[in-house]
Amino acid sequence: MSTPESFDAGVAHQIGRYADAVRVPAGHDQILVSGTPGLGPDGTLPDTMAGEATQAWQNITEILSRAGASLSDIVGVRQWLTSAEDIAAYVAVRKEFIHHEPVYMLAVVPGLVRPEFRVEIEVIAAVPATAA
Repeated sequence: MSTPESFDAGVAHQIGRYADAVRVPAGHDQILVSGTPGLGPDGTLPDTMAGEATQAWQNITEILSRAGASLSDIVGVRQWLTSAEDIAAYVAVRKEFIHHEPVYMLAVVPGLVRPEFRVEIEVIAAVPATAA
């Protein structure tokens, strides 16, 4: 039996001590992606919700790639926004990245781990288990 494997794309470590994704072995490997903000590779945050959401989904794309998956492997998405006024802009961006129907949860919360973050996205992806 193998153990879960962590993947570091450099996003999570800018915020705290946790992995960007974890692969959990089973009949299908599950890839659990930590809450991912729209931080750029250099740690900057876009000025708009659309820019921040786009960067967050680009980060998730990179994280999944490093874990051997793609956006089409996503089976679940949890999204946290800090303003209900941003929902339409966020959903418009999400539709540019997700073209299938995973399960979703979107919540508006008073704040995220850093006060300047407007969005964090957590995903679960599933890929066929690889032979050991």
